Amino acid sequence: MDQDHKFVRRIFSRGEWDFNGRFYGGWWQQISSVHRKDIFINDTPTVEVDFQGMHVAILSLQQGVRLEGDPYELPEGTIAGVSAALQRQLIKQLVLIAINASSNGSAFRSFRDGFPKGHVAKTMTNDQLEYFLAAFIKKHPQLEQKLCSDQGIRLMYADSCIAERIHAHFTAQSVPVLSVHDSYIIDYTRVAELREVMATASREVVGESLPTTANGIGLDSFADDPPDRIQDFVEWRDRPRCEGYRTRLAAHGRWLSGE
Repeated sequence: MDQDHKFVRRIFSRGEWDFNGRFYGGWWQQISSVHRKDIFINDTPTVEVDFQGMHVAILSLQQGVRLEGDPYELPEGTIAGVSAALQRQLIKQLVLIAINASSNGSAFRSFRDGFPKGHVAKTMTNDQLEYFLAAFIKKHPQLEQKLCSDQGIRLMYADSCIAERIHAHFTAQSVPVLSVHDSYIIDYTRVAELREVMATASREVVGESLPTTANGIGLDSFADDPPDRIQDFVEWRDRPRCEGYRTRLAAHGRWLSGE
């Protein structure tokens, strides 16, 4: 993390203005979701809100079907010998790769390449992956013609247009919001506002508000709650800071004041 990776820029692809267009460059995009939970903005804890199954949801809407629930949740045992959590992870990975791939074969190769040696996914055959993909299509038949047909680059443009609106809303208020393509990190006093803005932005771009999930609850959702609930947020904000954090915060304060 340094001063060279705090700005984002839109990157388009294939010489076209409606392919890709996502915002890239922020250091927060390069760390895991586990570490993103520890981000503070202006010395305030944050919450990350993401669109649930965003690209699958957009593709489905374009086919006239609104998704309900978790799109990657298939009957237990669809992938034999793995837990429900791992099955969901594998199905999600396979589907997202299939959305971006131009053929089944390239999707299956990319899927296996994405796992380390010794992982159960590494040895899955094309026939097995065809079966898993068919199970997903059985649940979402409207998407059959959209998988393995190079849809990803176009869907990235749609989610980038949503991100553009969200950035514009908060930038106009001088409020930092950190985008990770289909999720957004904001300080915990503005989570409800962020979810409203995400709903509006997605409705403007794809015709309907897309569902969202979050890794926490914002303080603005509990303004009228009992004092003990508010105290939880106070304790969260007052958690110990390490020396490195205090040094960076002080430097940031001097930069803001123009010193």
